[in-house]
Amino acid sequence: MATELLNRRVVRVPDVIGRPLNKAHIVLEDAGLSRIVTLYRESYEDRDTVLEQRPARGQMVYEGTEVTIWIARRGYLENLPAIYRRSDAVGRNLVRDLCFVFEHMFDSVEVNLTDGWRFYDPHVAPQDFLDWLAGWTAFTLDLDWPDTEKRALIKRAVDLYRIRGTKRGLSLFLKLFTGHEPDIDENTWPFKGFRVEADGAEAGARVGLDSVILPPVDLAHCFVVTMPVKFETVTAETVIRIHQIIQMEKPAHTHYYLRFAEEQGDVELREFFAIGLRSGIGIGAEVVQSVEDEPPAPEGKS
Repeated sequence: MATELLNRRVVRVPDVIGRPLNKAHIVLEDAGLSRIVTLYRESYEDRDTVLEQRPARGQMVYEGTEVTIWIARRGYLENLPAIYRRSDAVGRNLVRDLCFVFEHMFDSVEVNLTDGWRFYDPHVAPQDFLDWLAGWTAFTLDLDWPDTEKRALIKRAVDLYRIRGTKRGLSLFLKLFTGHEPDIDENTWPFKGFRVEADGAEAGARVGLDSVILPPVDLAHCFVVTMPVKFETVTAETVIRIHQIIQMEKPAHTHYYLRFAEEQGDVELREFFAIGLRSGIGIGAEVVQSVEDEPPAPEGKS
């Protein structure tokens, strides 16, 4: 124990009398005195102003020594009739002491009520509260976004609602979530009913690969979203996220077709899936190109 005391650093107690409570904590912790006990004392000074400290300012103590500070509070006693505010001959008042006990117990609740506005301002709200605040406007946050970007978008969430369901809004949200600006073509659809693709009579049609059966669609309610990246370069989570964004931001009665940047070669439908054909949530498909069957170049040409 004696060895530990010798190894501890000796610090000078700073003067925090007259400072607000939060600044007094900062000054004491910077000096190496993190063990702080806060007590209340009835006073007409500004709320949470330090009235007294122990050890006194300038005293040399070991780092980590406990420091007690008394702060000004006009307690619950001032809300009671004058008869309860009277003290006895030696200055004691049982009612006042009981009020200070309750004030210590419910101080955190009072602070939250006083500073409750912070939870509704995106720029100063606690980090853990941002998701809940975004939920008020049905705005979805990406976990990978920087904190400053999250707060700025929540602040503009109501304004962004003005462009929800539009081509501009969908393009903006896809760019925010994926980092790539898509190409959106309206009033178009890549397929018409039953379609069979074959490279010749010998090849034949391949069900599920180049044969597609689609329900009748109204071109006025259709659009195609083309992402400027190759399908091989994106993850399955990214594809799912893109579909989720489109379904949230598009008009409910429309259908969409999702595709990625194409390579040179034969078109091959890798997979096809329909989502909510009757409910109108959306129709999605993914088309990529295959270069495996590309014919060899003529002799003398590269």
